[in-house]
Amino acid sequence: MRRSFVVFVGLAFFVSQGAAQQMGVGVKSAQKKPATVSKPASAPATAVSQPAPKPVDYYQMLKSTEAVKRRIAVDNIGRQRNQNDISVLINALSDADAGVKIAAIDSLGLMRAQQATDKIISLLNDKNSQVRQSACVALGYIGDPKAQAGLIERVKNDTDNSVKMQAILILGNMRASGAVDSLIPLLKDKNPDMRLMSAQALGKIGDMKAAPAISDALSVSVEEIKNEPSLKEPYRQGQYNRLISELVKSLGDMRDKSSEGKIEELLKNDDKSVKLAAASSLGKLGNKSGISVAIKLANDKDNMIRVQAVESLGNIGDASAIPVLEKMFNTEMNNNIKESARTALYKLGWKPPQPKPVKGSVK
Repeated sequence: MRRSFVVFVGLAFFVSQGAAQQMGVGVKSAQKKPATVSKPASAPATAVSQPAPKPVDYYQMLKSTEAVKRRIAVDNIGRQRNQNDISVLINALSDADAGVKIAAIDSLGLMRAQQATDKIISLLNDKNSQVRQSACVALGYIGDPKAQAGLIERVKNDTDNSVKMQAILILGNMRASGAVDSLIPLLKDKNPDMRLMSAQALGKIGDMKAAPAISDALSVSVEEIKNEPSLKEPYRQGQYNRLISELVKSLGDMRDKSSEGKIEELLKNDDKSVKLAAASSLGKLGNKSGISVAIKLANDKDNMIRVQAVESLGNIGDASAIPVLEKMFNTEMNNNIKESARTALYKLGWKPPQPKPVKGSVK
């Protein structure tokens, strides 16, 4: 009896297992498997911030034994234009390296550092010509009249033409009357650029005692360009035409009536700039004979010539030029010419027309 029960139980287990297999459910599979959980994506690593670079200490760099570093230091200190750094820059003027001195000179000049004047004047005698030239420029920016004596010395004795011409330019801008006697001899210099710079400076200074020498230099230059074959080469010809134009301009600025006939002859010159310089200077002398030349060249193809012609019309001062200038002002597309026409018109007493009132507008 007991055995039958065991067999029955085994048989029942077998039957139930087979039924389960037929239903597609295994014994083991009947137990639910846990769901697979994917791992969360790892968070991106936090970027490690780099420490900000330390600012360069240019004051410390100024103590370097390397000249190039000292130059960089002086240049960067100067760029700050800090008045508190003027003493630092003045000390740099004593540096053994020319580049360091030039960087300090340039910065002090742009800062108009009056307290550096004496030290910069002493550098007009530096052995390095670029230092001397930079000193001239800086003294021009500072504008202290006590620099004139040192600049005149450069005009008289410097062996470098670039330094000499820079000194001439600054003396002219300073209207240094004490430089006239040193500038007059340079109107006979072999270098036409030296003559041009001297004439320009003398014209700005305006001392009439230089007028005869400028007039003589004009006659010599006109004859040279006519008779010297080497001056037919375009560059040299252009150089001399600029010289002649500057001499003429200086005589006009000085209101030298004694040169009027000589200037009037240049209205027939082949060079347009020379003709316009003559027309303009004659206008300053009260002579309007250059107006036809200026009106004609106001329609030239070269815009630079047109600007010069318009300026000449303003200097001539003849109201008959107003219609020409007014038309240019109203129709010209080139801004330089348009503004030059406006300036010339105002010189001639022109007033812009008032806009007409709109019909029906409230008064």
